[in-house]
Amino acid sequence: MLDMLKDIAKTVNSKIEVDPDAKELMEAKDRTVALIFTDIGKSYILSIKGGRMEEPYEGTIESPTMTVTTDKETMTALIEKKLNPLMAYAMRKIKVEGPIDEVMVLKDFF
Repeated sequence: MLDMLKDIAKTVNSKIEVDPDAKELMEAKDRTVALIFTDIGKSYILSIKGGRMEEPYEGTIESPTMTVTTDKETMTALIEKKLNPLMAYAMRKIKVEGPIDEVMVLKDFF
């Protein structure tokens, strides 16, 4: 899973480099997402600092901007674009805690 998340970071950073709107969104403020996988018992941290997504790492953080709880199968489907994020949320396959405006910003990258 960590390798997939690292690929996402590369994709997001590539999009930021070529898309002025994405760059503006990401430069607006720093964000930290705690990604918790209930089925494999692991948590990962995704951070956006200085307008770039840093390399994800396994671990926890005390006060993330947002917490996403899901399972590996659902996250893989989201990454591979086989599942729409809003559909996953409606089906309760993904739980998101945090400010709704932050959720809306990050959904555009999945």
